Amino acid sequence: MWKKHSSRQAQEKVRQSFIDGMDAHVSNLGEQEWRAGQVHYADPPLNTSEHLWYKWRSTVESQGCQMINAVMFRDPLNQAMAQYKYEEYRRSSVLDYFLYNDAIGLQNPSNATKEKKVQRGMELLQRHFDVVSVGDHTKYMNEILNYTGWKYLDMPYKNAYHKSLDFTKKEVEALYKALVRNGDVDFIDAVKLRYSGHLSYLSGI
Repeated sequence: MWKKHSSRQAQEKVRQSFIDGMDAHVSNLGEQEWRAGQVHYADPPLNTSEHLWYKWRSTVESQGCQMINAVMFRDPLNQAMAQYKYEEYRRSSVLDYFLYNDAIGLQNPSNATKEKKVQRGMELLQRHFDVVSVGDHTKYMNEILNYTGWKYLDMPYKNAYHKSLDFTKKEVEALYKALVRNGDVDFIDAVKLRYSGHLSYLSGI
């Protein structure tokens, strides 16, 4: 787990290692072979590494293969509450994490407005992702299985926090207001509208 005091130099080393690994990972694909990769904490931020995503997809497709990028978001308030007392810092943003993925706490380095961040997030989803979900594990799983032809496996439930998390009404309200100001609520609403048919029953009005 990265902490606030982790150095920029160490983070850049992790990012370069990921880039080198992905360059090798998408090369020399075998016939009917699937390879899986994961962008995680401190890996290159999508907002400034879009050229790499284009390059990796081009490399895969030049071999007659298909690249499937998938992402599943959590409800922003649930995410913020889960991180609130678990991490050293007291704010967690699904939008900033998606765009900037910074392990040492430097989010939104260009001070973009929430409107610009939401717009950028939706732009990146449209350009680079084939499977997008908000908290719907079953839908997410079925779409990936449909793309890959993999067989269903019953996965154990791990990486769960089993202690009690207690919040006051004031704490929850403060978290939610921060998420509204940051653009997280607008972003997830936009994702639901585009990818999950959220409020589609109002389209004829």
